[in-house]
Amino acid sequence: MTLRHIEVFLALARNPNMREVAELLCVSQAAVSSALRGFEDELGSRLFVRVGRGLVLNEKGKLLEKRLAPLYAELKGVLDLTTYATLAGSLKIGASTTLADFVLPVILYDFHSSHPNVHISCESGNTHDILHGVEVGVLDVGFVEGQVQSLALNVRALAEETLLVVSGDRESAAGPPVSIHELMRRRWLLREQGSGAREAFLAAITPLGLRPTDFLEFNHYDPIKILLHKPGTLACVSRHIVRRELEAGELWEVPLADIRFTRTFYRVEHKDRQASPLVEVLSDRIQAYLEQK
Repeated sequence: MTLRHIEVFLALARNPNMREVAELLCVSQAAVSSALRGFEDELGSRLFVRVGRGLVLNEKGKLLEKRLAPLYAELKGVLDLTTYATLAGSLKIGASTTLADFVLPVILYDFHSSHPNVHISCESGNTHDILHGVEVGVLDVGFVEGQVQSLALNVRALAEETLLVVSGDRESAAGPPVSIHELMRRRWLLREQGSGAREAFLAAITPLGLRPTDFLEFNHYDPIKILLHKPGTLACVSRHIVRRELEAGELWEVPLADIRFTRTFYRVEHKDRQASPLVEVLSDRIQAYLEQK
C-alpha cells in the first residue's frame, strides 16, 4: 500500500469519475483503475459499487473515507514541510551588529510572514564573535562584514558597501570635499576591536600612515550616534545605521576628497554543514536588501 493508493481512493471518493481523477492526478485512467484495485486488494474489501458507468462508495468506503481523509491531510502537511517548495524548520543565525540591529529585523519579520513554518533566532555580536560561533557549531550560519580568515568556514560574498564619515555638524558636511588627513585631528568615535566597520576604516588609513590621535571606543552604535552631536566628533559607519538620522537632518555625511571606505558583507558556514534551501532563500533576501541603493 502506498500514498498514491490513498490519494487515488480519496480523489475518487470526492469525484467518482475515473477520467477526471486521472487528469487531476496527471496519470492515465488505467493507472487510476490499477491503483484502486491494488488498494482494495490490500484491504481485502471492495470500497465502491458500480452504478451505471460510475462509482459510488459503499458503506465500508464511506467509513474509510471519513476516517482517512483528515489523517491523510495531516500526513501530507507534515511531509510538505520537508520539501523544497515549502520552507520550514528552525535556524539559528549570527549577525554582526550592523546587520542584526539595522538590516535583519525587517527582513526576518517579512520572512516569517511569508514562511510561517520557519523559526529563526538571531544572535548579535561583532564579526569575530560570529565567526567563532559558526566554527564551533553554535550557529547554523553567520552574516558578517569584515575579513574572514578561517580554514573551517565556507565564505560567500553577498554585497559591497561604501561606509560614510558622518558628523552632527551641518557646516562640516556643507563644505567642499575634505582630505582625510585634515580629519585625523578630529575626535573619532570607533567600535571595539573585531568590528567590521572599524577594520575597514583602519585598513584604509593605515597605508597612508594615518591613525586617529583622539578617539573613543564603544561596543554599540547608540552612544556613537548620541556623541556625534558633540563638537568635533566623527564616525565612519554604515549607511544602514544612520539612515533615519540622515533623512531627518540630524546627522550629515562629510564629503571626502581622497579616500573611500568600503567593506564586504559575507555569509559564512562551517565546511562540514550541508547548505539548506532555507539558508539559500534567506541569504538571497539579505543580499537583495544590501544591494539596494
